[in-house]
Amino acid sequence: MSIDDVKTPKELMEFLNKNITYGVIDRKGKRLYDSSKQEFQNACKTVWKTRSVFQMLKEGIGHCYDIVEIERFWFEKNGYIVKTFWISAYQQDIENSGFAHTYLLFKENEKWNLFEFADYKNKGIYEFNSVDEAIEWQKNKQIEFAKSYVKPVKKYDVAIYEYEKPEIGLTMNGFLNYIENCKKIDV
Repeated sequence: MSIDDVKTPKELMEFLNKNITYGVIDRKGKRLYDSSKQEFQNACKTVWKTRSVFQMLKEGIGHCYDIVEIERFWFEKNGYIVKTFWISAYQQDIENSGFAHTYLLFKENEKWNLFEFADYKNKGIYEFNSVDEAIEWQKNKQIEFAKSYVKPVKKYDVAIYEYEKPEIGLTMNGFLNYIENCKKIDV
């Protein structure tokens, strides 16, 4: 089955489950799957770049920044209104306490739905009455995730940006610079 054969959001989730693994590829072509490992983080910082949807599908691997673009491709191709967001929960003044994630919302039957593939603990399709309700839900999930790695000394701060499709070839720093120039969401 190719992505062109996918007809519904539920089928897209099934397609991704069969064809995409969460991870990155390092300089030597080694596939890294554990985002908590330094080797994974180093590959993200030094090797990873935004790629075409077709390259990601061919390689069968990507992290949330990549996977959202596969999702965007399918939803837009099938006439859905979509919004994509980058979110980070972090503790100020504590190095390596921040965790970033990207996610996609799509509109169907006057409701907003969060399509979550990359976050395996929250994988699924969730329906909300508004974009704000979906953002609040994701914000709470992101804080939960961050707390599971770095116990809070104080409260977590959250930054959220709505962004459009980034250009292909951006490094991690380039992608983050792009995000910082997008629409910041007040939380």
